[in-house]
Amino acid sequence: MARSEERARQVVFAKAADALDVDAAELSTRWAAAFERRLSEHGEPFPTDHLEEEVETLVGGVAGVLRSPWAYRSFLGSGANQQLGRRIAQKHLQAGGKLDHALEGYMRLRQAMILASRDVFRESDRPFFDLMTRLNRCIDRILNAIAEGYFTAFQAEIEKQALTDALTGMGNSRRFREALAAELKRSDRNSRSFSIVFVDVDDFKDINDRLGHVQADYTLTAIGQALASQLRGSDLICRWGGDEFIILLPETERSDAAILAERLRAEVAECPDCAQATISLGIACYPEDGKDYDGLVAYADRALYSSKHHGKNMVTQSVGA
Repeated sequence: MARSEERARQVVFAKAADALDVDAAELSTRWAAAFERRLSEHGEPFPTDHLEEEVETLVGGVAGVLRSPWAYRSFLGSGANQQLGRRIAQKHLQAGGKLDHALEGYMRLRQAMILASRDVFRESDRPFFDLMTRLNRCIDRILNAIAEGYFTAFQAEIEKQALTDALTGMGNSRRFREALAAELKRSDRNSRSFSIVFVDVDDFKDINDRLGHVQADYTLTAIGQALASQLRGSDLICRWGGDEFIILLPETERSDAAILAERLRAEVAECPDCAQATISLGIACYPEDGKDYDGLVAYADRALYSSKHHGKNMVTQSVGA
């Protein structure tokens, strides 16, 4: 291609980029509306806060790529585009959206981007085919990056669900196992103590019979929230299963764990949303009560059983061999 012809083509691309810059707000509004409309056809809510601003950033990226092929590396290769896509994906997934619906939305978004761009470029004398070829390549790269962000966010959400109790929103037993394994390594390396507290709701079957299963679930969630309200940011509470919770207290000696456990017991007993429930608690401390996962959990379970056996609504911090 002659240098003058190439120069003329670059001038055309530059004018197209200028047109995109001028109409960026309008285009981003139209593109965001197309995406939201496609999702709404499936009855899915979509939190649109800052969506138009983020799409407008993508429009700016398109304009940059039109100006210079090197912008592929600076814009698409920098990761900023993927981060935008990931944020959009997280909003949709957190609102309960589904991945296949999102991908349908992207197809509609791509169509809207091309049609809107044609409206912008229609009235000028330029090599339209070459212009749209570059624009389409850029759009495809952007949407592929957003789709990658979607899959990343979707995978993260699945992994989060695998570690989360569906009823209370707290960690589940798997989450606790992973956290305790990490704490065992850390405490062994630093020669530090830590404690765990096993919690069981007293006579939860009676609460179920008295209130019904739905209200009993609300009560169990309220108990979990009451327990969590007394913990530090470094502590971890998980639902162990049924009406049991388990708490990890890093760098906490037995005496401090006993003080906290008593505070937890009182908090639940006084909680107006806990349906007059009480709890029994058992404590285990590393390393004296156990040096591995099985030993610590078994000791805390025996301490909990002792609390149940001796009248419930109490804390046991030490049991016989």
